[in-house]
Amino acid sequence: MQKKKVVLIIAAAVAVIGAGLWGAGTILDNKAKSEDNIINFMDPESFKPGNTGTVHLDGEELFEISDGVSLYDVVDGEEYWGTVIITNVDTNRYAVGKYLVPKDDQGRLVYKVTVRDMDPELKKQAHDFFVDYYTRIYEHYKAKPDAKKEYLDMYENLLSDEGIAEMDAGLSHPMCEVTPSVNYGLMKTSGIVTAVIGVLMAVICLLSFRFKAKAIALGFGILAIASVLTVLFSVRKQIATVMSLKQYQEGVYTLKYTADYKLDDCLDSGLTDESDLLAWCEKKLYFGLPVSMKENLFGCAAFLVKSPDGNYLMGRNTDYPEADCLMLYCDPKDGYDSIAMVDLSIINIGRSEGQVSPESFTGRASTLAMPYMIVEGMNEAGLGVSILQLDLDEIHMDTGRKDVLYNVAVRGILDKCATVDEAVKFFENYDMNSMLGATFHLFVCDKTGRSVVIEWLGDKMYVTDNPAITNYVIGSKDYYIDPGSDDRYEVLMKEIGACGGVADAKTAMGFLSKVGYDNKGRSGIGTEWSCVYDLDNFTVTVCFDVKYGEPVVVTRDTFK
Repeated sequence: MQKKKVVLIIAAAVAVIGAGLWGAGTILDNKAKSEDNIINFMDPESFKPGNTGTVHLDGEELFEISDGVSLYDVVDGEEYWGTVIITNVDTNRYAVGKYLVPKDDQGRLVYKVTVRDMDPELKKQAHDFFVDYYTRIYEHYKAKPDAKKEYLDMYENLLSDEGIAEMDAGLSHPMCEVTPSVNYGLMKTSGIVTAVIGVLMAVICLLSFRFKAKAIALGFGILAIASVLTVLFSVRKQIATVMSLKQYQEGVYTLKYTADYKLDDCLDSGLTDESDLLAWCEKKLYFGLPVSMKENLFGCAAFLVKSPDGNYLMGRNTDYPEADCLMLYCDPKDGYDSIAMVDLSIINIGRSEGQVSPESFTGRASTLAMPYMIVEGMNEAGLGVSILQLDLDEIHMDTGRKDVLYNVAVRGILDKCATVDEAVKFFENYDMNSMLGATFHLFVCDKTGRSVVIEWLGDKMYVTDNPAITNYVIGSKDYYIDPGSDDRYEVLMKEIGACGGVADAKTAMGFLSKVGYDNKGRSGIGTEWSCVYDLDNFTVTVCFDVKYGEPVVVTRDTFK
């Protein structure tokens, strides 16, 4: 009896300590927020050597150039102000330390920093990073057969002595060193957990005064098992989804998505950029697991033809840097089933250095965001869609309608629309937003034989009936050059015209082979895959890495 009383006192003490931690964390957190000295990078009096305070950073804008050394672009509105070197910050969003970093109300990471004088060696690292980065982009454009002179001239100017000097001038003189700080949010959470443990210990101890130990253990065991089973039941579809990931062939995976990816919630959330999308995914799909996204430059081609037996076929090339890819089957409860393609590197998944393995725990968990990462696909109703990049700045419409991101909208029409007309009406309800520093247009087609290019330029949506498209605006010449200057577009239009718009899957794949390219050795960009979607039979013929002699046919059964 005496021992039980001692245990009860200890349990009560643990509960009190936990409550104290929670209370202290709450008070200190509120105090820190009220006394937060935010370093303003654009204010010389605030951003000067010797000052201390906090910086609020968008984690996606931190670019690591070496271990513990990152660059952060400072933007005022839409105007670039300069680049700041920040040391001692871990940019790996999968690192455990990322959970310990506080966030402000806008989801930005809050770091305690000391402003230092610029380290000459770090400045040289930044200089070399910029030169190497723009050199690789220049070589990429230079290698393209349709390279535009104005872009080549722009990058040549950037890499000239004057251009490099301007880049160096854009690097701020002071730098920031992240210093250890206390995450009061973590203190509060720890306090709550400790208090709960103390209360449970006290309850067990009190029960022991009346019941035998075996009875108490049995009761808590049953309660624990029931709790685990309840949790497992509630996430059974998420578990089934992540466990369905399989390697189809080297660098190619399949996934059958049967969980609820909360499309209506996502469409209603007014997402306008990648940080919004990632924050939404972390909260709604990943149970707080952080994810990251990176930019890939790509050029693609898409078209629609009719097969001799009357089926409509959507052809599509996807040109990316070297990456693993995913064939995704979505089976929504209240929508059309669909088959789509995902470039896994967009969400930092793959076998390359610095990426997360697709078959690891984190890689599998990250697949829960894949419905919103697709670049092309079709649904069982016979609607096909492809996203193609344009060399234009991001588009953010502002007409008073609800905001939506391109890839979320594409997910929406695959789930909800059966025809081009339905897709156009769907888009009319939203203000379109792009991300990753670029904008895109869509090639949308259906099994009635209609195909359109949909573009958002300024605050207007353009819908143009056309049998093919590459990476050029065709809805308004005020925004872009005529597509006839693109060799790939000319080749597709010539081939479609020569066959009168009638071609079987093998012939359509031949069209794609004529506009695909494999120059990864020179610029890192090549045709990752070529697909011919049969909109009537809900099947896809795919060739990976320009291996046009090795086509595979993807059906529903592929994802069993």
